[in-house]
Amino acid sequence: MPVLTNPEELAVGMKLQQPVYAGSQLLLSAGKVLNAADIDFISQRAPRATVYVVDPVFDELISFHDDTRDRAVAHSTHRTLIRLMTDVEQRYASRAITNKIDCRGIQEAVAGAMTFLGQHPVIAGELVEPVKDEEYLVSHAAHVFYLSLVLGDAVRVRVAEANKKHAARYGSQQAIELDLTPLALAALFMDIGMWPMRYLYVQTEPLTMEQCEQLRNHPVESAAALPDDTPEITRLAIETHHENFDGSGYPYGLVGEEIHVFARILRIADAYAAATTNHAFREACSPVRALWEMTLGPFSQFYDPILLKIFYTLMQPFPIGAKVELNSGQHGVVVRYGRQSPFLPEIIIAFDEAGRRLPAGEIVGPIRLDQHDTLGIVAFGGEDLRDI
Repeated sequence: MPVLTNPEELAVGMKLQQPVYAGSQLLLSAGKVLNAADIDFISQRAPRATVYVVDPVFDELISFHDDTRDRAVAHSTHRTLIRLMTDVEQRYASRAITNKIDCRGIQEAVAGAMTFLGQHPVIAGELVEPVKDEEYLVSHAAHVFYLSLVLGDAVRVRVAEANKKHAARYGSQQAIELDLTPLALAALFMDIGMWPMRYLYVQTEPLTMEQCEQLRNHPVESAAALPDDTPEITRLAIETHHENFDGSGYPYGLVGEEIHVFARILRIADAYAAATTNHAFREACSPVRALWEMTLGPFSQFYDPILLKIFYTLMQPFPIGAKVELNSGQHGVVVRYGRQSPFLPEIIIAFDEAGRRLPAGEIVGPIRLDQHDTLGIVAFGGEDLRDI
């Protein structure tokens, strides 16, 4: 079983259980036994990386969920999308001649990414960490695409299940097929209206009123930049992806189901991706806090509650192998994702109050936190989570 650690805790002789990435770039492959130069390389290129190292004692004692394949799918998709968004950016830069983006070839690439995700479904949606040396708007679009397709596919599955139940009950099948291609295109193009303002993402002084108004107008500008043959649903989703379910969004103040379902999906994916990435406007939240704030905390009214419930089940903010501090003072390691709640994973108690590894015979668990009334997580990655 791997144990998740950070570059500061790495030591010479540790063996990597999973590859180490800086965003979409592979730094070191799985199986590498670390030397001092490797540790320095990881610390410099990916100081916030999550690093999985082999723990043979845990392997012998514990059955755990192996998310290696999910991570490989996520990183492969992310690399593909970064390349695709770089191409989109170049097309946008040359649009001055026609005032429209040339999207020839883009839809085929999008279809390829969608097919890959369809053939390699993932259990958890959040498996790629953003990296600072990829331009924010490019990396953000790739992140939103990935999250939107994971959520959109889960919605499509539920629609198909509802169709089957309807057919079984009434003897007929409703012709409902949720085509996700317009959603995928919308995820890629939703922020192109912000590209002329990309300097704002490195600006240190507060935004002016004029700059704020320009930012608020980017959904309309993005939709207007699309070629005439763009699917109308894509254009609509882009134009309304900042509308809030409670009517407090922009540019039109739409409420509830007045907002197209694809725009509601984009709103969730966009908010989560932005919240968990550093940029000039705010520091990143941890995935744990961002998910809590969106689903159970102060911002839940902004999002479709049904879609939010599905999103909640897809996101797993405590990775397999994560070392977490418990309210008992001991430390646990996550061995399986939460079945009832992403905030209540299955753990083993493997470290004492001082963080020392317990002897094999004293390791406790696995324990499902959703079935334990008194035990809970109070900190992870140096963050106090007592209020969650």
